Amino acid sequence: MLDSPIKIIGVIFFALFFGILVSLLCIFILHILMPRKVLKTYFKEPYFSATEIAMFTGFPFGYMRTGMFNRVLGFPASGKKRGLENAYKMAPVWYCKASKYFIVAFVINLSLFLLVTGIVSIYMLLYE
Repeated sequence: MLDSPIKIIGVIFFALFFGILVSLLCIFILHILMPRKVLKTYFKEPYFSATEIAMFTGFPFGYMRTGMFNRVLGFPASGKKRGLENAYKMAPVWYCKASKYFIVAFVINLSLFLLVTGIVSIYMLLYE
């Protein structure tokens, strides 16, 4: 069934693509469960500019805002530049842990997906 390397890479490619789709579902769930206390306290000036607040309020960039806050809640030191290093104290511990696991899994999955996409692209250019 998987007798050639390109078939194996194809299966890996589709598995990683499926992982990205699962990540989109996870960010949707995390968006719904985002602690309102964190948003009310930190999603305003001086932490964000007026342009950023307007841009990250609605669809589709609201999900990007959720990802940004998930990074800060999972890895508090990453919010030092904006002054958000204490935001994790306002969120439940389970949400901070879920944020950390989501960010790590998403970065690994996306990195591997881009790597496999590059390998497939080079293979297609050279051998097809």
